Amino acid sequence: MRGDQRAFARQPIESCRNIAVRRLDGDFKPCGRWFLADIVDVSEGGMCLIASEEQSLEVGQWLLMDLRCHPGFGQLRLQAQLRWLKRAHFALAFGVAFANPLKEVPVLSVERRSIRRDPNEEDWALEEERGLGTT
Repeated sequence: MRGDQRAFARQPIESCRNIAVRRLDGDFKPCGRWFLADIVDVSEGGMCLIASEEQSLEVGQWLLMDLRCHPGFGQLRLQAQLRWLKRAHFALAFGVAFANPLKEVPVLSVERRSIRRDPNEEDWALEEERGLGTT
């Protein structure tokens, strides 16, 4: 397979709920704070995301994605490896490959918000910081 071809066809996404993403260290333990990312497209093998905040990400790095707002994934958390990234003045676009491909492209939950949420202030993240949550 050539480097510019994908193993799975991508499905473009319209307005859906954004997801929380967190960096993983070399031992696959979460490090840093959660940040929000909008889903641009998704396939069985990965997805393209956009974050509006400045993030210190590197190609090859592993990420933890909290998917609880999209039950179509069938799991709360998913690990993915950062495959590419492109910085712009106002955003960071990046592509991830799932650690294990999905069986099918999930149906995503639609959302329209006027105020962006902070994932670090949600109950599940606060429980995690107190050592009560599970990954």
